[in-house]
Amino acid sequence: MNFIKVKDSDKVPRQFKTARQINKLKVIEAAKKLGVSQPTLSAWEGERKSPGLDNLENMADLYGVTADFLLGRTESRIPDSRQPISLQSLPAFHGRPVWSATYGWLLVNAADRLLTFPDGHTLPFVDIASELFISAPPFSEAEPPNGQPLSRSEVNRQKEIWLEPISPDSDLRKELQGWYRVKNRFVENEYGNRFYLDTYGSKWLAFTPETEA
Repeated sequence: MNFIKVKDSDKVPRQFKTARQINKLKVIEAAKKLGVSQPTLSAWEGERKSPGLDNLENMADLYGVTADFLLGRTESRIPDSRQPISLQSLPAFHGRPVWSATYGWLLVNAADRLLTFPDGHTLPFVDIASELFISAPPFSEAEPPNGQPLSRSEVNRQKEIWLEPISPDSDLRKELQGWYRVKNRFVENEYGNRFYLDTYGSKWLAFTPETEA
């Protein structure tokens, strides 16, 4: 196993404990998620021992920070969202959302080794065909059209609309916004998410591709 070694003369304060506290995790909780013992994690945080490279990467993934932040090399703790998540590191994201250019947002279930879609259906880790990222890359989703939303009767005359959920939850809005095909009683996107027409104006609004600013 490779270990991270730092010369005493070059030693800087590590941020292992800080990163854990930012995520409001207790030592025993973080150790369990990392797959190590509580004394081992405490030794890393107390700088009595150094983690292996794999463990350092797992900590960075679990806490959502960069390895450089953990090692005290930078004050920036935000990882580069463009860096893909390896299949081996995916269990460290248990309970957290990850982005796929093919599927959109997915929730990681490390216990069952499944990725869960917003509509509830799942995909095994081994079946994921596209790279996964910490967040959606810039401009990965189309911008919603500008202008006035459609009326209920106008929605019925469209084949496809851009849907904006009405919700204070920004993550939910990002997950569910997008292009939907208009059916008889509902609109549905490619992932099977549905919004019923009788909730129009209370749960969602629609725009057309032709709407101008």
